[in-house]
Amino acid sequence: MAMYWMHHARDLLILMCGGSIITTITFASLWVRARERATRAESLLEGMRMGGRADSMSPALDAIAEEVERIGEGQRFITRIMSESASRAELTRPRTPGTTTPH
Repeated sequence: MAMYWMHHARDLLILMCGGSIITTITFASLWVRARERATRAESLLEGMRMGGRADSMSPALDAIAEEVERIGEGQRFITRIMSESASRAELTRPRTPGTTTPH
């Protein structure tokens, strides 16, 4: 009877170890696959979030572009006015007789 028990215990130990190894490998592979799926889902969600931002930022960017264009028009206008007034001032200023030196 003792011999039967030892043989039976050895079989149970082998069966439990084999089952534990198989279960551990199965859970580890399932965990790795779930983590990969979660990573893909996060990147997809981030991509969707960034795509939505581009649409919502478009009106703001258009408004900024319009304001920059207005600033440019104002600078061109001021430059034209200043150059016209400088040329008019040169025409109306009487030249004094004498020698003009390059200093």
